[in-house]
Amino acid sequence: MRLRFAFALTVLGSVAIAAEPGLVFVDRTKPVEVCGLKAASLDLVANALVERGGVREAAGDEKFLAYEQLDFTHIWTFTRIGHPAHPAVVCRELKDGNSGLQVSMHFVCGGNRLACESLFGEFLDLNERMKANAKRPPS
Repeated sequence: MRLRFAFALTVLGSVAIAAEPGLVFVDRTKPVEVCGLKAASLDLVANALVERGGVREAAGDEKFLAYEQLDFTHIWTFTRIGHPAHPAVVCRELKDGNSGLQVSMHFVCGGNRLACESLFGEFLDLNERMKANAKRPPS
């Protein structure tokens, strides 16, 4: 059983609640900052990212849209309208560490709390699979 920490954070003047380390709930209409990227609202983070530049679309389907930094330091994932956790933004910072790939995740969600928590868990699992795959020698 994971220990849950609840505490209030101030994000650019709006109140955000972190239910788990790395998982932040916000009012989707308030200004937000994710991985150093500021946007007028959670719904506009993807636009702000593309306008800033230095990214390319990496993947997408009916539920998600992902971008990667051209320098391969970050992967950004956005839920699409219709996803139960929408709007949600996941910024994963990738670094080479002594023990292999390190992934720091910032997860900001303005959608349904249970859907956000479930999606957060899915991304934690995905991060672990990414780290495990990075340790495998090429075939």
